[in-house]
Amino acid sequence: MDQFRPFPPSNLIDQAEEEEAIRLAPAVDLKEWVIKNWLTIGGELHNPDHDHIAELLHDDETFLAFAWASSAAVAKKRMVLGQCEKVMFNQGGWKKARQEQQMRDWFGFVPQYLITVDAAFCEQTSDREFCRLIEHELYHIGVERDADGEIIYSDHTGLPKHYLAGHDVEVFFGETKRWGADESVKRLLEISKNAPFVSETNIAACCGNCVIN
Repeated sequence: MDQFRPFPPSNLIDQAEEEEAIRLAPAVDLKEWVIKNWLTIGGELHNPDHDHIAELLHDDETFLAFAWASSAAVAKKRMVLGQCEKVMFNQGGWKKARQEQQMRDWFGFVPQYLITVDAAFCEQTSDREFCRLIEHELYHIGVERDADGEIIYSDHTGLPKHYLAGHDVEVFFGETKRWGADESVKRLLEISKNAPFVSETNIAACCGNCVIN
């Protein structure tokens, strides 16, 4: 792995604080670092779970882009340190043109997927937690598989069929295997040691969808 991981631009957080707003910036160096270390065979953090991303990027470098956000976002009353999104513009006319222009101004293209991470968190967190965050977001770029677990390839492009994947639990199984259990998983393991508070009888009684003999 490169000796130094990518860090956000030094003025991004300062400017955001001055403006009392969240600012974003392209993270081209982060993408290059991820490709070298995660998506290249022999890379220090290479993970075959992401080989479909490497194949898609090899065919089209515009498949994925990265960005820094000056601070965390809030969704469902939770702090969001990273986000992987499939880039889609639902609006038409000038709204769509403006959004596409923003992508082109940043990256020179409109990516299919965009991973955004909290610059303030990444600036001060440990290497392990930084890598874990990146791994987590990469796992959101899923690949379709058949009943035997083999990757499904598009008849049109010949490339892996991809989709925006949800969580296995609150994290990915592969992420936990590689980086260890986070607090959410540890809590889940502790809870699972105890009998459920709600029994099957309770569920049947309140839902009315099944019959207990």
